[in-house]
Amino acid sequence: MSKKVTSYREKVALPIGYEDPISNELFKEAEIRPVTGGDELYIGMSPEYNKNPNDLIYKTLLLARCVTKLGPRGLVTIDDITRLHAQDVRALEYAIYRVTYGQDAIPEPDESDPSG
Repeated sequence: MSKKVTSYREKVALPIGYEDPISNELFKEAEIRPVTGGDELYIGMSPEYNKNPNDLIYKTLLLARCVTKLGPRGLVTIDDITRLHAQDVRALEYAIYRVTYGQDAIPEPDESDPSG
């Protein structure tokens, strides 16, 4: 059975959307890329993660590196990621896991967990 190869960058529909803080426009599309070893190294050496090594910090730093566009914005920052709605964060996180590790790597939703 051959494995489907995806493109290096992929568009993701945002369920809620990113509101640009300057123009106040709402954008419903983002672009992501797979995780690299450089991303893992950056996160592991980052002061934010070393001060508070938890899942939330890890995911925020990972999204800031692997989300390549929010709407027309090509420079995505940690502040941009923290402004996203939780549903958009989850959509981006799952898309990044899928393009990096495959569909089977996406966790099954836990109905008893309020975070999804």
